[in-house]
Amino acid sequence: MHPLAYEHLRKVLEDKKLVGPDETCDYYPCHFTGQDCTWCFCPFYPCEDEQTGGEWVKKEDGSSIWGCSECYWIHNSEVANALLETFKALGIENVDDIEKRREELKELFLRLKEKYPPTPQK
Repeated sequence: MHPLAYEHLRKVLEDKKLVGPDETCDYYPCHFTGQDCTWCFCPFYPCEDEQTGGEWVKKEDGSSIWGCSECYWIHNSEVANALLETFKALGIENVDDIEKRREELKELFLRLKEKYPPTPQK
């Protein structure tokens, strides 16, 4: 996991509260005005689910990387809150828990996506 992602997720899990729109961020709004920035670094990355708006992006060297710039789903305040509350209920308290429980997170992703279906924002 990238060090910036680790640090951001560590703080979110430590504070146990939503960030909401972070208008102090140099990149805000990176997805849409009013977005919830709690999961700026997505714990599901790479979800590889194009229904979220994410897509495979070809790099200069010809390889591909999962791109999330068009993902709006995790930044919806209902989804952000549901994920935070579910993490609390499951006892996911730190970044190591996220790393260790990858398979469980895949199932959680599908349950959340079913309850809060992604919708295009363009």
